[in-house]
Parts: sequence; structure tokens; C-alpha cells
Amino acid sequence: MHDQIKLKNISKSFYTNSGSTELFNDVNINFCSSTSYALIGESGVGKSTLLHIASGLESPTSGEVFFGEKNFWSLRASNQSLLRLNETAIIFQQYNLIPCLNVKENIEFQSRINNKHDSDYISAIIKDLQLGKLLEEWPENLSGGEQQRVAIARALAAQPKILFADEPTGSLDEKNSKIVLDMLLNINQKYNTSLVVITHSLAIASKLEVCLELKSRKISKK
Repeated sequence: MHDQIKLKNISKSFYTNSGSTELFNDVNINFCSSTSYALIGESGVGKSTLLHIASGLESPTSGEVFFGEKNFWSLRASNQSLLRLNETAIIFQQYNLIPCLNVKENIEFQSRINNKHDSDYISAIIKDLQLGKLLEEWPENLSGGEQQRVAIARALAAQPKILFADEPTGSLDEKNSKIVLDMLLNINQKYNTSLVVITHSLAIASKLEVCLELKSRKISKK
């Protein structure tokens, strides 16, 4: 295994009229290839912010983020975007499906943007996620569980090396939560995709290989 993404001495603070608030400091994490991670912690400790920093969506106040051997924030903006598109994908809590595109078009959207469209690969994902009968449907007609599966398929269609999921089961019932988690774990194993899941559930966290807890502005293994 090798490091897919490495966070080195990461700190993050927010500044307001009343002063600065530090979310976390001196965070060091190596996300290795083909490994599954749970990121747990109380609401408001900065889990989503840390995920955004790791995926290159948000810059840290200090510290370095490495994609392989490349120091992400030392690159030009155009190279950052290219690296982010080729290396990562994110599943958001709100699904973020495009309402004017049907399920098939939503799934193919990101893969076409980064020129990684592979019809056979996408067909296999659609089969794995049991979306074959929904391809012509519009997002507004889907249940929460179905929308989440489409969001997962869209992320995977781009063939990321590391998949970030922000509370992927947070708005789902127990049955659909289990389905989505099982699918994510199957994807991690079948496609050798690194997986990082933010969750409040210790039951979900226990099913992933590495559990990281963000607490008192520090990160530690559980």
C-alpha cells in the first residue's frame, strides 16, 4: 500500500469580528490506497472541513496536503483542478443530483467532464448499485436511498483513486443505510478505491478498517 493523500501538520481556523476560532491543529493523516476509513467526532468539531481539506476543496490555515508526491497547494489552480478531478470524488449529504438530467445522465456527468467515460465500467457500476430500472427517471421521482445510490454511481463513474463520503447514511432509514454502507464497502474491495466516510454511527465506523476520531482539535486512532 502507498499513500494516496497525506495531510501534514494541518491546522484550520476561522476568523470573525469577535476573533479567531480554531477547529483543529497539527493534524497528520496518511490515507493509504485500497483502505477504508471512518472519521468520527461530535457535531461542529470540523469533520466536513477536514474532508474538504483532504479532497482539495478547501485550503488549510497552515500545513501541507500531498496527492502522492505532489504538494497540492503549491500547484497552479489549473493543475489543482485537474488533480482533484482525476484523483478524488465526493458523495455529499445532500446528494447534489442535477435536476434537469435523468439518472443515466447524472451518473455519466463527471466522467465526461474529466474524459474518463468508460461505458463498460459504468454499466458494471449501474449493475452493482441496482440502478438499471431507474436510468430514465428524474431525481425528483427518486427516494432518498435511490438518490444516494445515484450519487455514489456518479462519483465512481469518474474512476477516483479515493472516495470521500460525508454522512452518506445520515438521512436514510436503517434498511437503506445498511444497503448503502454494504455497497460502499463492496466498491472499496472490488475497485481498490480508498474510502473515507464521515459518520456519527459507531456501528458504521466499526465496519471500516481504520477509525479516526476528531476531538479537542486533534485527530487520533480509535
